Amino acid sequence: MGKKDFTDYEEVLSTHNAGDQALIKSLLDSEGITYFIQGEHVAPYLYHALPLRVMVKKEEAPKAREVLKNVKLSFSYGGGYDEEKEEK
Repeated sequence: MGKKDFTDYEEVLSTHNAGDQALIKSLLDSEGITYFIQGEHVAPYLYHALPLRVMVKKEEAPKAREVLKNVKLSFSYGGGYDEEKEEK
């Protein structure tokens, strides 16, 4: 049996909000970026005690950060993004 290939991933951001997750996945899919969401299937059952960590291939991390840099995430269980709070 030959040596298996290893792919190195790194976290580009995390959130607790499933709506954020859907938006992030859509953006990364549209750019052809390889990713997975660590905790995607577990976090909802643990009452969001764990964050949803967006992991991308290490060599694609700069592109992923560029794609996601202006996305305004809620980072909460049900709250929305508060622009006034962000500007202060």
